[in-house]
Amino acid sequence: MPPVRRAIGETLFPDYPSNARSFIALDAKLLPYWHLLYDLCPSLLKLDPPEGVELFRSFMIWAYRRQPAQDWTFHISVCRWLLLSEYAPRVTSEQVESLLSAAAARWVTSDASSAQGILLACSARPLTLVDWKNQDAAQDEDIQVLPPARYDFAWSPLSRSGVGGFRRWLRIPE
Repeated sequence: MPPVRRAIGETLFPDYPSNARSFIALDAKLLPYWHLLYDLCPSLLKLDPPEGVELFRSFMIWAYRRQPAQDWTFHISVCRWLLLSEYAPRVTSEQVESLLSAAAARWVTSDASSAQGILLACSARPLTLVDWKNQDAAQDEDIQVLPPARYDFAWSPLSRSGVGGFRRWLRIPE
C-alpha cells in the first residue's frame, strides 16, 4: 500500500475535534453511559453544547451517590435528576419525552411479562407516552381520559386490550 500524502496545511486528523481534551478526560468505562444517554436522547446536548460534558459529569456524580437501577428505569432516573438539577429551567417537554421514550423502548425490549405495552407518565410536565412490544397490539382507539398520576413518574403495564385496559398507575422507584 503506498503511503498517504497530505496536502500542505492539511491536518493529520481532520475529523478529530479541536477540543479533544474533553474526550480524553472521559474515562473509557463511562463511554457506555455516555452513549446510552446521548445516542438515545440527542436533544439533551442542547442543554450543554457542544458535547454535553458538564451535564454528563454532573449526572454521573449524582448517579455514583444514588446508584440508580441499570434497567429500563435508567432514563427515568436521568429525567428525575435533570428536573431537579441546575439545568431544570431549560429542560423542554421534547427532552422529557425523549427520556420517557428511551425508557419505554428499553422496557419493550427487556420485559418478559405478558403485558403488551407500557404507559408512562411524568407529572412535572403533563406528558403521557405509550409504547408496545408488538405494533399489532397498538389499537386505533381513542385515548381515554386517565386519572392523574400521583407520583412524579408513573407507569402502567397494558394488556392486549390496549389503553382501555389501564388499571392503575404504579410508582417508578427512585
